[in-house]
Amino acid sequence: MMAYYDFKDKNPIIEYDICNGKIFSYSARKYIQTLSSRTRDHSNEQHKEATNKNQFMLFVKDHEKRKLRSYILDLPLQ
Repeated sequence: MMAYYDFKDKNPIIEYDICNGKIFSYSARKYIQTLSSRTRDHSNEQHKEATNKNQFMLFVKDHEKRKLRSYILDLPLQ
């Protein structure tokens, strides 16, 4: 959660890279622009809705299997 809260004011997207075992925090706008055109619009809408509902988007990336999955998770109350 630190990856999210460090940049909370920018409504970040969190990415977990399975192969490297690392977690990254990205600007949502910039991250979404790197996605394929077929998923860009859907991801943008999901992120806006998640932000309004006190949730965040987590992308899990697996380079070896060439997979990228997104999840919407609730933010814990602070």
